[in-house]
Amino acid sequence: MGAVLTPIIGQQGVAALYRRTFHLCVSTYPRLAGIYDSVPAAMDLIALKSVLVEQNETDALFFGEVLLTTLYELLTTLIGPSLTTRLLVDVWQPSSSDTSSQEISP
Repeated sequence: MGAVLTPIIGQQGVAALYRRTFHLCVSTYPRLAGIYDSVPAAMDLIALKSVLVEQNETDALFFGEVLLTTLYELLTTLIGPSLTTRLLVDVWQPSSSDTSSQEISP
C-alpha cells in the first residue's frame, strides 16, 4: 500500500495515514493498545511484523485484519470508494503464486 500511495500523498502522507489508522484501531479496540505502543511511528513493516510475531496467533490475525480494514475505510472516506478500489486493486488480489482452497479442484 505504501508503494501505491507514496507517489500520490508522499511519504509523510502515508506515515500520517498509517498512524491515524493505528489510532482508530486502538480507539475502537482498546485491547490493541499494547501493540499500538510497540509500533514505530514510521510505516516500518519489518518492525510491525516483529511486534505481531510476539503476539499470540489470534491477536496477531485480529490486529492485522482490523489494521487493513481500518486503513481501507479511512482511505475510502478521504478519496472515495471508487478511487480507493482502483488504487489498491493489486494490493487486495492474491499474487499469482498464491493458490486459494477454492482454486484447487479435486
